[in-house]
Amino acid sequence: MSLALFIVGLVALALAWHVHHPLRRPGEAAAAVFMLAWLGGELPLHAAGLFLAAGAWLVVGGALAAPLGWVGLALLILAGLGPIASWRQATRAREMLAHALGEPLAVDLSFWRYLFPLHFADREVVRTGNQVRAGERLKADLYRPRTPRDGPQPLLVYVHGGGWVLGFRRWQGRLLIRRLVRTGWVAVSIQYRLSPWATWPDHIIDVKRALAWARRMAPSWGADPGRIALSGNSAGGHLATLAALSPDVAAWQPGFEKDDTRVQALVSWYGIYDLVAAVDGSSDWHGGIRRLWRLLVMKRTLGAAADDYRAASPASHFGEHAPPALLIHGSLDTLVPVASARAFAKLCAETLPERVTYLEIPGAEHSFDVFTSRRGAYAVEAAARWLTRELSRERIGD
Repeated sequence: MSLALFIVGLVALALAWHVHHPLRRPGEAAAAVFMLAWLGGELPLHAAGLFLAAGAWLVVGGALAAPLGWVGLALLILAGLGPIASWRQATRAREMLAHALGEPLAVDLSFWRYLFPLHFADREVVRTGNQVRAGERLKADLYRPRTPRDGPQPLLVYVHGGGWVLGFRRWQGRLLIRRLVRTGWVAVSIQYRLSPWATWPDHIIDVKRALAWARRMAPSWGADPGRIALSGNSAGGHLATLAALSPDVAAWQPGFEKDDTRVQALVSWYGIYDLVAAVDGSSDWHGGIRRLWRLLVMKRTLGAAADDYRAASPASHFGEHAPPALLIHGSLDTLVPVASARAFAKLCAETLPERVTYLEIPGAEHSFDVFTSRRGAYAVEAAARWLTRELSRERIGD
């Protein structure tokens, strides 16, 4: 029992350290243990409760009969400082977001919502799944308020993440979607072809085709086709940003070149913005993304397809046609280095500073907005308020 308590304390302390100092090298190992930092950082009280329960059970079983057990108990108590630090970081995130918005940021995060972080049921939101896009096998989920508001409402199109090879539209972006729909918005979470079956640029073509479809369908949903916002996370953030910045690239709209794929606002969650820098080995990116794009997505090396890698990078398309954009990234992101988001935000700010808002969330890992955690809830609330503010402006083309 004493040895077991020592091991529990050691593991708890290692996890607490990893949450605040995540492993970054080697890249493959960092990606493998990313989930530990993700879960421990966004659900610190759940992690602490699990370890404390295990420790209490061992203590009752006689683990303190030997000195090693007391050492384990001390380690367990020391590990408790980690969740406290995570909780304080979430408070700082709220203060930072409120300052960026210029208004107080209050979020109704009840104890029960925090206790069950994946419970997304909302009586005010109606989801209609598996909407078939005309002439395609790809589907989408439609979200509408149970009590429709008067007049056409803004429309959110959401692109899920998953490294261009997987992902689930029903589980990503749901906090943002439901937060907006509760206030009258209409939202649609789209599907796109995934690698290795799909080869670039299939992915961006599907996103653009979905945008054109959503604009056509908007009136029948009670949405305004002139007020469309685009959002996505991780690989979805890459695709959403690229689609928002390239409304005039006809090659990515084969057969629907004349369809309007412009959007009025963009929110990108920990997106990828410069694929050349990501795969050429000169930055903080690990080799996983280089192999991913070479073997599964682009299926060509950077040396053989430099122009295509550059064209697939949102950083190559930012210009006067860019819609207002909100870029959100965690300061401790293991999978998508925060330095890459800072570089893109700096590029945008040097070109059109009034078009881009960059929010770096203290202590946040990749995918931090998936849970109903304090930090995730604050970031979603900030994004929803920013979108509501932007979409209250004049319609595109008016």
